[in-house]
Amino acid sequence: MVGKLIQCEFLDIDHFREKLSGWDTPAIQIEPGQIRIQLRSLKLGGVVFSDIRVNRRVIDHSRPEPGWLKCVVNFSPAIFCGIEVGAGHLTLMAPGREYRSILDGNWYSIEIAVSSSVLVEHGLEAPPHLLAGPEHASIPLPVELVDMFRRLTETAFGNGRNFSVDHSSLRQGLLRALDKAFWAASIGKSPIIRRRRVEGYELTRRMIRYVESRFGQRVTVSDVAHELGITPRALHLAVRSTLDMSPLDLVLSFRLNQVRNELWYARLSEPSVTAAALAQDFGHLGRFSQQYRTFFGELPSETLRRTRLLDKSNSPVPS
Repeated sequence: MVGKLIQCEFLDIDHFREKLSGWDTPAIQIEPGQIRIQLRSLKLGGVVFSDIRVNRRVIDHSRPEPGWLKCVVNFSPAIFCGIEVGAGHLTLMAPGREYRSILDGNWYSIEIAVSSSVLVEHGLEAPPHLLAGPEHASIPLPVELVDMFRRLTETAFGNGRNFSVDHSSLRQGLLRALDKAFWAASIGKSPIIRRRRVEGYELTRRMIRYVESRFGQRVTVSDVAHELGITPRALHLAVRSTLDMSPLDLVLSFRLNQVRNELWYARLSEPSVTAAALAQDFGHLGRFSQQYRTFFGELPSETLRRTRLLDKSNSPVPS
């Protein structure tokens, strides 16, 4: 519904994904502790304006849906496709591509998804060089533009209610701010770009892709190192420099996230914690339960019970 404010807090990444419009974000949690994702979002007729906060480190794979351009103004630093991106950057994500990001804990961004028809209607054209490839997709914004986006966010979501918001003016304001950002990027008025590629990122990315391709199979650090043609020590140094964690912990986080994902999608059928754990090659169920609780802040049985009750109520956790 156009103009309806969505304001939710999620304890499950998959539940959060179901509420997104214009893009999808498969993600895995890599920092232990109960995750909380806060989403405030408004649909404004071909423009979806969202305020998103995540309290735990995650690796996400953002995928804009066909016909949508995703524009992110991040207020927290991140690693975007191997490039360090500071607070106050604008990142453009083109439809049909997948972008990998590593978001630190307490991540905060606003995201504006704009349909292609709205872009054409308002004569907005993203600078081609920002869409040429992920390594060029982020630019630092002038301070006045960052402040403009902050004011628009306060107008839309500042008091948690939207009955007094002029949606037409808000929509025009967002499109005008994007137009200014596109113009600044196209004529070189943005601040000097200092791109720094994260050391070890490429090996870490290749490791992640390998682990993803072995879904449900036990993968050791030696297996990964052999597949990548490097030593286990080199792999350890790469992952440590990129994520500040060991390859072993990264593999474990993937396996635990896969179990949680299976529990989410099996909650309405005949869910079984044992079956989900065994599918990810967790042979010792007692140890698995403790690892799961340490990582997610609840037992797998509690996840299953909570998500089934959540589905029955058909509502997210109140914010």
